[in-house]
Amino acid sequence: MANKILITDTYHDEVKGRLGVGEDVISDADIDALSVLPIAEAKVIKEVPDYADLVEDDRNYVYAAAVSMVAAILAPSMTARIAKSKKDFDYSIENQVVDWRAFGIQLIDDAYALIDLISTVTPGTDAPIFGVAGPTRYKERRRY
Repeated sequence: MANKILITDTYHDEVKGRLGVGEDVISDADIDALSVLPIAEAKVIKEVPDYADLVEDDRNYVYAAAVSMVAAILAPSMTARIAKSKKDFDYSIENQVVDWRAFGIQLIDDAYALIDLISTVTPGTDAPIFGVAGPTRYKERRRY
Protein backbone atom coordinates (compact mmCIF):
# COMPACT_ATOMS: atom_id res chain seq x y z
CA MET A 1 0.00 0.00 0.00
CA ALA A 2 1.49 3.32 -1.06
CA ASN A 3 1.64 6.24 1.33
CA LYS A 4 -0.64 9.14 0.55
CA ILE A 5 0.86 11.94 2.64
CA LEU A 6 4.19 10.69 3.98
CA ILE A 7 5.92 10.25 0.62
CA THR A 8 9.41 11.58 1.41
CA ASP A 9 12.44 9.44 2.24
CA THR A 10 12.83 11.07 5.64
CA TYR A 11 9.47 10.40 7.30
CA HIS A 12 10.81 7.43 9.30
CA ASP A 13 13.45 9.64 10.88
CA GLU A 14 10.91 12.42 11.47
CA VAL A 15 8.56 10.08 13.36
CA LYS A 16 11.45 8.78 15.46
CA GLY A 17 12.53 12.36 16.09
CA ARG A 18 9.02 13.31 17.24
CA LEU A 19 9.16 10.44 19.74
CA GLY A 20 12.76 11.18 20.69
CA VAL A 21 13.98 7.66 19.99
CA GLY A 22 16.33 6.01 17.55
CA GLU A 23 16.44 2.99 15.25
CA ASP A 24 17.33 0.75 18.21
CA VAL A 25 13.91 1.44 19.80
CA ILE A 26 11.57 1.66 16.83
CA SER A 27 12.16 0.23 13.39
CA ASP A 28 10.98 1.45 10.01
CA ALA A 29 8.78 -1.65 9.78
CA ASP A 30 7.04 -0.66 13.04
CA ILE A 31 6.24 2.74 11.56
CA ASP A 32 5.05 1.27 8.24
CA ALA A 33 2.83 -1.35 9.91
CA LEU A 34 -0.73 -1.56 8.57
CA SER A 35 -2.12 -0.71 11.99
CA VAL A 36 -0.05 2.46 12.26
CA LEU A 37 0.83 4.49 9.15
CA PRO A 38 -2.28 3.92 7.00
CA ILE A 39 -4.54 4.57 10.00
CA ALA A 40 -2.71 7.79 10.89
CA GLU A 41 -2.88 9.02 7.30
CA ALA A 42 -6.57 8.13 7.11
CA LYS A 43 -7.29 10.19 10.23
CA VAL A 44 -5.56 13.22 8.71
CA ILE A 45 -7.24 12.72 5.32
CA LYS A 46 -10.63 12.55 7.02
CA GLU A 47 -10.01 16.05 8.39
CA VAL A 48 -8.42 17.36 5.17
CA PRO A 49 -10.08 15.64 2.21
CA ASP A 50 -8.41 17.98 -0.30
CA TYR A 51 -4.90 17.16 0.96
CA ALA A 52 -3.65 16.33 -2.56
CA ASP A 53 -4.50 19.81 -3.88
CA LEU A 54 -2.69 21.74 -1.13
CA VAL A 55 0.41 23.80 -1.87
CA GLU A 56 3.26 25.45 0.03
CA ASP A 57 2.65 25.88 3.77
CA ASP A 58 -0.63 23.97 3.76
CA ARG A 59 1.12 20.90 2.34
CA ASN A 60 3.77 21.18 5.08
CA TYR A 61 1.07 21.38 7.76
CA VAL A 62 -0.60 18.21 6.46
CA TYR A 63 2.74 16.42 6.35
CA ALA A 64 3.65 17.48 9.90
CA ALA A 65 0.17 16.51 11.12
CA ALA A 66 0.60 13.02 9.62
CA VAL A 67 4.02 12.64 11.29
CA SER A 68 2.51 13.66 14.64
CA MET A 69 -0.43 11.27 14.17
CA VAL A 70 1.88 8.32 13.43
CA ALA A 71 3.95 9.19 16.50
CA ALA A 72 0.77 9.45 18.58
CA ILE A 73 -0.33 5.96 17.55
CA LEU A 74 3.10 4.55 18.46
CA ALA A 75 3.49 6.46 21.74
CA PRO A 76 1.53 4.10 24.05
CA SER A 77 3.72 1.16 23.00
CA MET A 78 6.92 2.99 23.93
CA THR A 79 6.67 1.95 27.59
CA ALA A 80 7.29 -1.66 26.60
CA ARG A 81 9.97 -0.79 24.04
CA ILE A 82 12.28 1.28 26.24
CA ALA A 83 14.03 -0.33 29.17
CA LYS A 84 13.90 1.70 32.37
CA SER A 85 17.50 0.96 33.26
CA LYS A 86 20.52 -0.79 31.86
CA LYS A 87 23.30 -2.16 34.05
CA ASP A 88 26.67 -3.61 33.25
CA PHE A 89 29.82 -4.31 35.23
CA ASP A 90 31.28 -0.90 34.47
CA TYR A 91 28.27 1.39 34.19
CA SER A 92 24.60 1.89 34.96
CA ILE A 93 22.18 3.98 32.92
CA GLU A 94 18.66 4.89 33.96
CA ASN A 95 16.28 6.39 31.39
CA GLN A 96 14.04 9.27 32.30
CA VAL A 97 10.46 8.37 33.05
CA VAL A 98 8.02 9.54 30.37
CA ASP A 99 4.24 9.33 30.57
CA TRP A 100 3.80 7.99 27.04
CA ARG A 101 0.00 8.07 27.14
CA ALA A 102 0.01 11.76 28.02
CA PHE A 103 2.66 12.37 25.37
CA GLY A 104 0.50 10.54 22.81
CA ILE A 105 -2.44 12.79 23.66
CA GLN A 106 -0.19 15.82 23.26
CA LEU A 107 0.90 14.55 19.83
CA ILE A 108 -2.73 14.18 18.76
CA ASP A 109 -3.42 17.72 19.94
CA ASP A 110 -0.39 18.90 17.95
CA ALA A 111 -1.66 17.13 14.83
CA TYR A 112 -5.08 18.77 15.07
CA ALA A 113 -3.50 22.16 15.78
CA LEU A 114 -1.49 21.79 12.56
CA ILE A 115 -4.63 20.79 10.67
CA ASP A 116 -6.37 23.92 11.96
CA LEU A 117 -3.58 26.02 10.39
CA ILE A 118 -4.49 24.82 6.89
CA SER A 119 -6.22 27.56 4.95
CA THR A 120 -8.89 25.29 3.44
CA VAL A 121 -9.96 23.82 6.78
CA THR A 122 -12.54 25.62 8.82
CA PRO A 123 -11.71 25.04 12.45
CA GLY A 124 -14.57 23.48 14.32
CA THR A 125 -15.82 24.89 17.55
CA ASP A 126 -16.14 22.33 20.25
CA ALA A 127 -19.08 23.44 22.33
CA PRO A 128 -19.48 21.75 25.66
CA ILE A 129 -22.36 19.34 25.74
CA PHE A 130 -24.55 19.45 28.76
CA GLY A 131 -28.16 18.81 29.55
CA VAL A 132 -30.66 20.27 31.91
CA ALA A 133 -33.00 17.89 33.60
CA GLY A 134 -36.23 19.00 35.09
CA PRO A 135 -38.02 17.48 38.02
CA THR A 136 -38.69 13.81 37.74
CA ARG A 137 -42.07 12.26 38.00
CA TYR A 138 -40.89 9.39 40.10
CA LYS A 139 -43.48 10.00 42.80
CA GLU A 140 -46.30 10.15 40.27
CA ARG A 141 -45.23 6.83 38.72
CA ARG A 142 -45.08 5.14 42.10
CA ARG A 143 -48.78 5.67 42.71
CA TYR A 144 -49.83 3.37 39.90
